Amino acid sequence: MAYAQTKRIAWNELGVLYAHARFQLSYQAYIGQHGEFIRPLEPSLLPVLSDTLITLGRKGLGLDDSELNPEDFNGMIHSWSLTSADDRSEWISQFQNIQWAYLGSNFFTPIDTMSTPVLRGHLEAYFGAPTHTAIEKIQGDPTPGDGNGQFEYWLVVNESIPVIVMDVFGPFDRGVILATDHQFRASMFAMRQSLLRNAILHTMPAAYVDYYYNQVSEQWYRTGYDGTSYFTDPVSQPDFRLGRPVLSNLEE
Repeated sequence: MAYAQTKRIAWNELGVLYAHARFQLSYQAYIGQHGEFIRPLEPSLLPVLSDTLITLGRKGLGLDDSELNPEDFNGMIHSWSLTSADDRSEWISQFQNIQWAYLGSNFFTPIDTMSTPVLRGHLEAYFGAPTHTAIEKIQGDPTPGDGNGQFEYWLVVNESIPVIVMDVFGPFDRGVILATDHQFRASMFAMRQSLLRNAILHTMPAAYVDYYYNQVSEQWYRTGYDGTSYFTDPVSQPDFRLGRPVLSNLEE
């Protein structure tokens, strides 16, 4: 009634007004009986069969999973091999059915907070030249990674586990992305620390140069480390027929 005394009610608003009043009465009755707060239910554990199905599928194909048991793997990496640019097709063929899991810069370790250009210098010193770069992307070569970054390192660790280390936003970012078989997603942080900690602690950044294309600004960059300072210079679209860039005599 107070509402009616202070505001004129249009003919088509009466039903809404009554529905609102009925809701308020029902709500107050519920609160009076059950209280204002409701105890949340305990979470329900749902079985996930994907890992089991993948294991059965691998066995059906005659693949050996003896070295790929996630229950026995603690994330420690005792060996690695880098796939060269010439061996990319064999690596992709070997791991073409992998379901990838990704770990980014989600923590506050040096690997997460260090600028990507500095990390790239350490990776160059530790692993060598990347497996895949923006040049191969432009040339149309396939990649299991994002393919739009500056570099990708394709590795096989512990003799059987595929790993990719790649950037996200080229020289304008911090940290790197690690990707591996989703069977080992629970061990990815330990894998990343075990693999990349040595690259940072036991090396000095090596000189390198890459191309990077920023899709937002539609700008190409020539970026790297000349042994003294890091650089990121806008450039015209490179001549991709020349392949990957090289450091000039002045930079060396």
